[in-house]
Amino acid sequence: MTQTAAAHTDTRQKIIEAMLSITAREGFDNATTQQISNQAGVSEGIIYHYFRSKEELYVNMIKEKASEFRGRVIGSLSGIDSPKDKLERLIELHVKFATSEGSFFRILFNKTGGKPLMIKHGLKFGIIPYAEIIEGIIRDGMDKGDFKKVDPKVTSYNIIGMMQIALIPILLGEVSYTGPQVRENIRKILLGGLLK
Repeated sequence: MTQTAAAHTDTRQKIIEAMLSITAREGFDNATTQQISNQAGVSEGIIYHYFRSKEELYVNMIKEKASEFRGRVIGSLSGIDSPKDKLERLIELHVKFATSEGSFFRILFNKTGGKPLMIKHGLKFGIIPYAEIIEGIIRDGMDKGDFKKVDPKVTSYNIIGMMQIALIPILLGEVSYTGPQVRENIRKILLGGLLK
């Protein structure tokens, strides 16, 4: 990679990281390109050199951060043979990641600003590909005879919903239970219902 290409990539990443940080804190509607440029250490005009609009920046942020997360999940599951163990590890990763600072889940499920377009992009680039990973684990578990026969697609979305709905109150600071408590409870309920 040339020095110019590396600088281009570095600047683009700084803008995306600033967007993630500010949107997680302020929400999409309240995040301004001025705040983003200040945090990224670039001029506002540079943002528009890389992205045509704040919406395009948001979509690119979701695409990249969701892809990074899926890469971590796939890498973490790669040495595990048992579908049950894969699902347990996935639950652990999800809870840990979703409750961490800088998680795109904080934006998707917390402060999206309520814009249907933003939610649609979160679904398209974040949730649907993630659900496909879970669906594959469920299919594998059914094929191996470890899991009951269920609709793997619907179940994958049920699993995401179960995990995320339990975590939203934590992200909003509305409950006293913790991420590890959520993880253990989901593990018991989910695997109790899926395992033969």
